[in-house]
Amino acid sequence: MAQEAVHQEEERLLFGGMARYGGIDFFGPNYSSSAERRDGKIYVWIDPSKLWQPEGIWARISQWPVLRSVFLWFRVLLQLLGSVWVLVSFVGIMVVLWLIVRLLDFGSESLGGPLGAVLHFFAIFPILPILLLFFAAMKFTIIGRYHGAEHKAVSAYEKYGEVTLEGATGMSRLHPRCGTNILIYIVAVSIVTPFIDWAPWAVLQFIVISEAWFILGRTRASIAVGNFMQRYLTTSEPGRKELEVAVESLNELLRAERGERGAAKEPVLISPRF
Repeated sequence: MAQEAVHQEEERLLFGGMARYGGIDFFGPNYSSSAERRDGKIYVWIDPSKLWQPEGIWARISQWPVLRSVFLWFRVLLQLLGSVWVLVSFVGIMVVLWLIVRLLDFGSESLGGPLGAVLHFFAIFPILPILLLFFAAMKFTIIGRYHGAEHKAVSAYEKYGEVTLEGATGMSRLHPRCGTNILIYIVAVSIVTPFIDWAPWAVLQFIVISEAWFILGRTRASIAVGNFMQRYLTTSEPGRKELEVAVESLNELLRAERGERGAAKEPVLISPRF
């Protein structure tokens, strides 16, 4: 009976994650973990979750069409403001995006001819060169391996109710809830945006993106495209070092969610096996 209760309690936990250069962040209902490997140790920080969890009637309202999109982007904003790493990354991406558009505009005006036409095309649809840079960074740097490790660790927990290096090793690096799957809809909206000369669209496009994801994201076609992107563009097979960071990070987060430990300013230092 006790084992059944524990199993039911474990089933309610839903974890999100985010790979970054040098480490992994996980997000639980009540806490978040941040882990990285340096100086021959694995450092894991546990912080209380800064994300508002709607309850009661607010939980139901947050699932209504359109309003659920408002809640989603509000949570994303809180996540950006609550993590220095994420905020710095976001600002960096915005700066790079602006520079790319400016350079493409300048190049198209200066060069002219076929090359200028190509640059002008990319200036109109800046999402295309930006995605190329994004996919290259994800696939050919350690971020892609950490991204794969993040998925493997979460999948191991979802299957076994616990996270071990051995269990995570056998998991797929693809995950149906991967946030990068929303890129499908970001690209689709970005392609039509240059043709929409309507000021409110600057905000409404985010609603369209997220609503399309909510409605179509679990269809076979969407999952198939998302899995293709994960396999070939946004994840790489992690090594034991990246996987160990993910496992230790998620295990510390599980301990916090189970009440076995609390948040702390000082990180837990773990001696890696690999």
